[in-house]
Amino acid sequence: MHRTTPTVHVLNLVMEPQRYAESGGPGRVDAVFDKMTAKARKETGTTDMVLGEEDTAILDSLRFLLHRWAETPGLSGVGWRSAKDMVAARVANLLTVRRLQIEHPQVRDERIERPVFVLGLPRTATTLTQHIIAGSEAARAPYLWEMYYLGLEPTAEERARRVKQTQQRLDMTLLLSKSWSSIHPTNAEWPEEDYWLKFHAMFHCTVAPLPGYVDWYRGEYDRDTDFRFVRDALQVLQAGRPRKRWVLKHPGNIFNLDSILRVFPDAQIVLTHRDPTTVMSSLCSMVESLHSIHLKRRAVDREAIGRTWLGLLSEGIEESRRVRTASGSPGSFVDVKYHLLTGSPHTYVPKLFERLDLPWGPEDLARLDEQLTRTGQGGGRDGVRRHEHTLGAYGLSAEEVERAFGADYMHIARN
Repeated sequence: MHRTTPTVHVLNLVMEPQRYAESGGPGRVDAVFDKMTAKARKETGTTDMVLGEEDTAILDSLRFLLHRWAETPGLSGVGWRSAKDMVAARVANLLTVRRLQIEHPQVRDERIERPVFVLGLPRTATTLTQHIIAGSEAARAPYLWEMYYLGLEPTAEERARRVKQTQQRLDMTLLLSKSWSSIHPTNAEWPEEDYWLKFHAMFHCTVAPLPGYVDWYRGEYDRDTDFRFVRDALQVLQAGRPRKRWVLKHPGNIFNLDSILRVFPDAQIVLTHRDPTTVMSSLCSMVESLHSIHLKRRAVDREAIGRTWLGLLSEGIEESRRVRTASGSPGSFVDVKYHLLTGSPHTYVPKLFERLDLPWGPEDLARLDEQLTRTGQGGGRDGVRRHEHTLGAYGLSAEEVERAFGADYMHIARN
C-alpha cells in the first residue's frame, strides 16, 4: 500500500534538480545554510545583532543537522525541501526570541511556574492528555501557530495571518500523505508538541534516518540547551498575557527528563503508559508514513524502522525511569494509564486534575467532552479509524517487544 499521494511523485520530479545541486557536497550545504541564516537575520531584523557564545553553538548545531539531512541515503526532493524548512524555522525562532529579549528586557523576568510536561512512549495518548489538561481555565498550551511565529501578543489581523500560514503548511502535509490525518490529527489553532520549540530531538529521526545524528544527540549535544530555549520562548508567549500554567508535551522527552528537571525544577511530570506491543506497531507505522514522504520509495526500510525504534524507545523508557527514581521527588510525577483515560475519562480526568492541583468544575466537564471529540482518539477528520498496523510488518514480534521493555515495565503498562 502506498502511503503517499501522487502529488509526492510529481513534486519529487520537480524538486530533484535543486536537491542534487544543493546537497551534493559539504560546501554546497554550507552555502545553503549561510544563505538561510542571512535571510532569517534580515526578516527578523537581527542583521546587526551580535549573538552570544551559546547561540553561535546552536547555529553550528543546526548546520550539522542540515548536513545530516543532506547525507541521508535516498533523500527525496520533498525531503530536502522539508529539511531546509525545518532548519530555517528554528533559526528564525532563535533570532526572533533573542531580538525580543533585547527590545523588551522585562520578558526575561516572566516566571514559568510549575509547568506540566506530558511524556511517554509515542501513541500512548500524550496528545489527548495534553489537550485535556490544557483545556483547564488555569492552564494553557502553546498553539502550533504560536510556535511557528514566536512573538508578543499580535494584533487580530496579524494573528489571523499567522494562523492561515501555519494551516497552509499543515494542509501541504495532508496533500502529500494518505495517512497523516488519522495518525496525528492537528490544526494550526490546537495545542501542539514542544518539539517545534526545540532545535534538536531524537524524533527528528522519525522524519528521516539521519546518519550519525542519534549518536551525536545522545553523546555530544547538551540537551539542556533546548529546554533553556523552551523557557525563553514561553516567557515571550506569556509576556503581557494572562499567566497560566503551561502544559507541554512530546513523546521524545522520555530521553530528556533529566534536562527538564534541571531547567524546570518545579515541573510536574505526567507519564502516559500503554502496552508497548501496540505502541511499537503504531509508532513504526507513523515513521513509515513520514519516511515515505521524505525518502525515495525504495529507501523506506520497514525492518530497519522496527529494529531502530524498538531499541531507542526501550532505552528511552529505561532512562526516564532511572531519572525519575534518582530525582527523589515522587510527588512530582503522575502516571496516566491509556486504557483508563480513554475508557473512563469522566471518572479518571477529575482525579488527574486533583493530582495536578488544577480546579475542576462543570465547565471543565464540558471542555473534556470537546477535547475527546477533537482528538478523535485515533480517528481521522471524519472520526473513522484508519490507522492500521501490525508488528510483523516491521520484522518484530510481541515476544521481542516484551523482552526489550522488560517484565517490570510491561506490568506497569498493562495494569
